[in-house]
This record gives sequence, C-alpha cells and structure tokens, in this order.
Amino acid sequence: MALLTLENIVYTYGVKSPFEQHAVRGVSMDIREGELMGIIGHTGSGKSTLIQHLNGLVRPQQGRVLLEGKDIWEDPKKIRDVRFKVGMVFQYPEHQLFEDTIYKDIAFGPRNMGLPEEEIDRRVRDAAATVGLTKEMLDKSPFDLSGGEKRRAAIAGVMAMEPQILILDEPTAGLDPRGREQVLAMIRDYQKQRGTTVLLVSHSMEDIARVADRVLVMNHGRVAMLDTVERVFSRAEELEAIGLTVPAVTKILLLLRQKGVAVDTAAYTIDQAVTQLLLLLGGDRT
Repeated sequence: MALLTLENIVYTYGVKSPFEQHAVRGVSMDIREGELMGIIGHTGSGKSTLIQHLNGLVRPQQGRVLLEGKDIWEDPKKIRDVRFKVGMVFQYPEHQLFEDTIYKDIAFGPRNMGLPEEEIDRRVRDAAATVGLTKEMLDKSPFDLSGGEKRRAAIAGVMAMEPQILILDEPTAGLDPRGREQVLAMIRDYQKQRGTTVLLVSHSMEDIARVADRVLVMNHGRVAMLDTVERVFSRAEELEAIGLTVPAVTKILLLLRQKGVAVDTAAYTIDQAVTQLLLLLGGDRT
C-alpha cells in the first residue's frame, strides 16, 4: 500500500538564469507503508532536493506529492501539519541541538505539536530509550555527550514526534565504525518495532545493503533504478557506470567473475559472499 506518492515531480533551480539546474526531472514513485527504503545517488543526482519535497520543505514546480492520497499542498496553511507526519533528520543533526538539557531538546518537537505535558514526557522517554540514551543522560547538557550520543539525541527529537514517515539524510556521516554500527542498528530496530516507514539517504552502499528493503537510485534528477536490494545490487556494473561505488564484497565477486569464476555477483553482504564461495569450493559453512 502506498503511503506517499510522487506524481511527475519537477524542480529546477535558477529558472531562466545562467545558473539554471534541473534538480528533479519528472519523478513518479510510490513509498510503501512500513518499508525501509534506501536512497542513493552521486553528488548532484537530485536526491536531497527530492526528499525535501516529501514534507513540504520544497514545493514542486510541477507535479504532486500525495500523503495518504491527499495533495500535501492542497491547503498551504496546513503544511506544518505535514511536517509532523513526515519527519526529517538532516545531515549532522547534532549541530541543531540548542537546549540546556537533552530532555528539553527531545521535547521541542512534541511541544510544538501542542501535546499535553504527560504525552510529551512519555514520548521523550520512549524516544530516548529507542536510541539508547539512559534516563540519567536526559538531564545532561547536549554538549556533555559524545559525538555518537549527540547524533542519537538529535534523531530522538524527530522520533518523539512519532511521524508516519521518518527521513534520515546521511545519519552515519562522520561517525566512527562503532558509532555507525549503533546508529544503523537503532534505525533498523526502530523501523521493525514501530512499523514506521523509513527513508535512509546514504553515500554508503554497505549501509544501504545491510538495512534497506528497497533501493531508489537517483541519477541526473531522474529515477535510474527502484527495486529490491537484491535486484539493484545485481546491476553492479550499471551502478559503477553512473559513478556509484558498489559494496566491497560485490566488487570482489565482479573481479572473480571477470577471471572466469562462476559466482553470482548479486551478493552484497559478507555472509552472502562467504556462502557462495563455500558452495563453489564444495564446503559446508558451519
């Protein structure tokens, strides 16, 4: 079932100027309820402009964005309500922490929704627990936390609004390997437990391969691919041709196939690659 539908979305920066740039060119697609969709594309592919259409930060110059079948711009005065339903976590969200305690930062969104204090308190504590922040941390200043903890606190602030759709723009950018692992696990667990639709924008093909159900590949403002993870990564050579780096294990399998080894290059995780190689060698993975 489509929760969010894009119909022929077009957006151009600097129209009729020397700096005119076609960012989104006639994009039509459905985003399903309860799925985790990965969005990838090279710099300038249009993915950032596209996701800003989904909660009304950018208004399409042509086309429509439908949330549960209703045009989000039908009544521009109500676009703020759309942003509570479609939550956006920008890249490096910890830079937007500003309150004197983590509790107040997480409560900022729910409070703007006009919720009663009891409900705000429940949401703050639920969101903090979801991202792995302890009760003791809620009374701390955001600036007393580690980089990974700040990132999780900022994400919790959007989760606390309990949006129908959660969009995360490069949520693991700049984190060390342990921090990346924690954030990815948190996102996947949140999506599974809540059934929330999650859109994950990332330059890391490994991150997308590990957590996504479907993958949207943007190229020059258009949809180049939109399919399951398995089918998208089976087109590794096409992905490389448009300037994207496929997962390292897929690269290794591509090299093996070029050397005449009969392997399936659709594998995109280490476990899948190991299984293939063991089968090829006649071994048993135990």
